[in-house]
Amino acid sequence: MAADEWAENVDNNAFTNAAARANLQFATQAAQLLGITPDPDWVNVANNIPILKMPDGVTREHATYNGEGIKQADANLLSYPLKEVTDPKAIRKDLEYYETRVPNQGTPAMTQAVFTTLYARLGDGDKAFRWFHDAYIPNLNPPFRVIAETKGGTNPYFATGAGGILQSVLMGFGGLEITNNGIIQIKSALPKQWKSLTLTNIGTEKKTWTVKQ
Repeated sequence: MAADEWAENVDNNAFTNAAARANLQFATQAAQLLGITPDPDWVNVANNIPILKMPDGVTREHATYNGEGIKQADANLLSYPLKEVTDPKAIRKDLEYYETRVPNQGTPAMTQAVFTTLYARLGDGDKAFRWFHDAYIPNLNPPFRVIAETKGGTNPYFATGAGGILQSVLMGFGGLEITNNGIIQIKSALPKQWKSLTLTNIGTEKKTWTVKQ
């Protein structure tokens, strides 16, 4: 099953393959840090795990994907958090393709948070803001405004969705990035409705990061 839970019994799912590649690459890095000789097969296998593309260059969700609706983000996760797709034009191309394939009802809130993060990092604050609102406002349940899994849903306290929303603020609008050398801040964009965003007590050094219009 793919990260998109509507895609069952598929081969060469984009996120599954990219995650496997990342694990093998990180295992190689970890071995080197520990002074251990990494198995050369790890890199060899990682380099030969396919990430499929459509004729126009869009990342193909899986081997038999044909443009149908998706339950939640899959191919877009290759841009964030996996960083398998890094070219801004390719990231935007994948976004513009898959954002039209998410039904308005019945899907979890995680996808919209991923779209928010990626658009903010691409410098499109307004589009990020649209997806940010769509990630949580339709999912709020009274009287305490807790987040449900789906729009209009009644099963509250959906931690996965809440985590995605928090990431879209921290890593999307806030531009925070976890690297081998610690937390840094990359360029991002705020929506025009916001004057600034300040993130405090970040990381072990308790840093403050600010983004302004």
